[in-house]
Amino acid sequence: MLKIINRFAIVCLCCLITLIANAELENNVKELIKEDTTEWQLVNINYFPNSLSDSESVYQLSELFNGLLITSNQYQLIFNEKYSIGIKPINDNLIPNFRSLLQKELKRLNLTDHQQENQYFISETLSEQYNLNQSLVFNSDYLFLFINNEIILTFKNKRKMRQELANIYNNLNTAVLPLVDRYWPPEENDSFLPIPDEFNFFLKGIVQDDYLHAIKLKKYKKINLILLFSYSISGAPQLSLISLSEDFDFIDRMELGENVELEDGGIWNKYLIDENFRITIKKIESPYDGYKKTTIFLNQTNYIINENGIFVKLKR
Repeated sequence: MLKIINRFAIVCLCCLITLIANAELENNVKELIKEDTTEWQLVNINYFPNSLSDSESVYQLSELFNGLLITSNQYQLIFNEKYSIGIKPINDNLIPNFRSLLQKELKRLNLTDHQQENQYFISETLSEQYNLNQSLVFNSDYLFLFINNEIILTFKNKRKMRQELANIYNNLNTAVLPLVDRYWPPEENDSFLPIPDEFNFFLKGIVQDDYLHAIKLKKYKKINLILLFSYSISGAPQLSLISLSEDFDFIDRMELGENVELEDGGIWNKYLIDENFRITIKKIESPYDGYKKTTIFLNQTNYIINENGIFVKLKR
């Protein structure tokens, strides 16, 4: 009986050692994959002229893929840390439409002289959830994904984008509080400096917002704040307040200045940011001919910035 018990104990000990070894190996593999993982940020959507029936399709794509956490390593493409697709390297096998779209993007990014750096991969399973084609391409700090036979999605290494944004932020001019409708409507020589348009989605802009210019505010606690001026796809000017973490991750965005065109006038925002970073936004309806119709006050909303950098609407 004693021999049986000893043998059983030895077997259990061996099993335990094997389980511990396997667990350590699994953890080591996870850590290795984690270290080699790249996080990607959507920066552009390109397509053939007249291939999309309406701008709503592009808008929906931008909302979907700009809202996803997309990471990759040499083995897989991972969505929101839950859904993954195995990938493997292959020789160039892009169909003509994808090759043409890729050329357009490489030209836009000034990477046409670096095509030899293209790394072609194929997904081992189809991504039915996101309607992606099996082909994907890496080049330098960029990832290119394809949808149907007519759309290319361009992503950039998010860590590199944060580093670039930090450098841009450090060189921005600083606006002094309080601000009362300052910079809105925009005027020339307002000390705003340009920001590359590829930061539009990073800063949660709408598809095809462009002409990005910014000025920074002094820090609120540990939160970085910028005023961002841009033009919408319709050509309307916009002024946004954006909060960023110490590491220049995006936190929140508030529209300070925007207008809605009406038949005989428009609805405008008037804003105030006081010395304590309390924000007040008033909406007014202003006629084109002030002599015939008076300006109408519509509503007022007050906000504060919480310790996490979120713009919180105050109750009345």
